[in-house]
Amino acid sequence: MALEGSLRDFDLFSLFNMIKIQGKNGTLVLSQGQEFVKVFFENGEIVGCDSNQVRMEDRLGTMLVRLGRLTGEELLSMVQVQRQTLKRMGTLLLESGKVTATDLQDALFNQATAILHRTFRWVEGDYRFDSMLPPDLDREHFVPIPVDTVLMEAARIQDEWPEVERRLPSMDQALAKSPRAQALHLDIDRDVSSVLDGKTTVQHGSSGLTHEQEVVLSYFDHPQSIKDVTQVSRYEELDTCKAIADLLENGLLEPLSGEAPKVVRPWVTDGHPEYAPEAWEPSLLLWPLVALFLAVPLLLYVPHRRGSVNLGLASLQPADVHVVPDGATRVRQAWAFRMASPRDGGLELAQRLGRPLEGRNPVEDLSLLPDPMAPAPPQVPAPAPAPAKTGAHAR
Repeated sequence: MALEGSLRDFDLFSLFNMIKIQGKNGTLVLSQGQEFVKVFFENGEIVGCDSNQVRMEDRLGTMLVRLGRLTGEELLSMVQVQRQTLKRMGTLLLESGKVTATDLQDALFNQATAILHRTFRWVEGDYRFDSMLPPDLDREHFVPIPVDTVLMEAARIQDEWPEVERRLPSMDQALAKSPRAQALHLDIDRDVSSVLDGKTTVQHGSSGLTHEQEVVLSYFDHPQSIKDVTQVSRYEELDTCKAIADLLENGLLEPLSGEAPKVVRPWVTDGHPEYAPEAWEPSLLLWPLVALFLAVPLLLYVPHRRGSVNLGLASLQPADVHVVPDGATRVRQAWAFRMASPRDGGLELAQRLGRPLEGRNPVEDLSLLPDPMAPAPPQVPAPAPAPAKTGAHAR
């Protein structure tokens, strides 16, 4: 039996805690408007997470490109291979040797927690829990996440998020580097290796910014919205937004008027047509050739007589069949024709039905025979013999 209801009546903290305590297995579906989030539980632990707004496969590729583990061309090549093989992106990346198993596990963990932490900010919505798990869960690379880990981080985010949200404009607001930021020399430009290794520090360098702030600022080399940056940032959404708020207050980012420009990423073919595969279009000779291949067998191999070498197509022709019944069948047919037409033995009827009899009907006309059911004529008694004359009487 499914468990369902409203998040106003049963909040996510209570829901997750109940699933953990009872050690449930199943799928929790959370919905708010057009957004759906699925959380998969096994023995009360989280073994998978997905969202219809941000696919896990897309986040995985995005994060690996941002970490410098892949280039845009390499990821696009992997996407093409995935469409042909239908394998998971993580499996293809491991087989190619471009990432390690640890890199993949960390990326999947960060993706799942990012989706969950954003979902915990929902104040309304619906939930439904079914005790069924999809068979295609990535159990090999997704390390189960304890529910307590998610709840503790979600509680911290809920405490800090209102203040960060107050310091930020709309998530759809487009931001760009200010002239001061463009003239700034960042420490990460001097030490790229530390960025790729994920080493963060709170110490301020010559730029006066923390390492985290410099990384977030580098995302705005091209103007884009805050929402777009949180989708590709290697940091948690809360930490990314805090860094953006600090950069706005320091005058290193400035809002742009009008609509947010379209985000151009190297692995998106719309942004870089040179990476896109050539569009396939059928040749002008395709359909004439198809018609020719269909017409040739019909013209050359469909037989006009039974002696064709193509026995398969010859079987479509009308068959010349002569049915020869056995002896018992012939006798039954003769009786049927005689009973149907006693006068001529059914000869005319047999001719009309296409079952002509050879000669006369061998069954005798029963009407010429005496009726065995007719009563026998009465027997006339024989006259009694005359009495013999005696001698005395004769005298």
